[in-house]
Amino acid sequence: MKQNVILLIMLSSLTFANVAIVKKISGNVEVKREGKIFPIEKGDSLENGDIILTKSKSSIGIMFDDGSRVALGEKAVFVINNYVVKPSKKEYDIDLDLKKGKAMFSSGKISKLAPEAVKFRIPEGAIGIRGTKFVVEVK
Repeated sequence: MKQNVILLIMLSSLTFANVAIVKKISGNVEVKREGKIFPIEKGDSLENGDIILTKSKSSIGIMFDDGSRVALGEKAVFVINNYVVKPSKKEYDIDLDLKKGKAMFSSGKISKLAPEAVKFRIPEGAIGIRGTKFVVEVK
């Protein structure tokens, strides 16, 4: 019985760890999670702390739980620092970081609930989200 309770707790924490899903993928895209790098595919879930790496001639489309979308082009390095959108608790924090490459961001429900809670970082600054879409490139 004790083992079943522990397993249930572990499984429920895994369920809440997912913050986004891979909607589209082209070419070779990997994720670095907890020090390990592995390929990802359409339908895979992403978590806080994940680093997405697109290779040459590769791209990925990501949809977050609130409907926000990020598209990354080739040779991108993108970090999901933190993603928390819990309207029932009025908790909002989206912290994303584009280290390299091209990205297109389109906000979901967060644009109406708490646009000031979105941080999209780039090496030479940060982009404050007040509208709904933008494109950025980091070389």
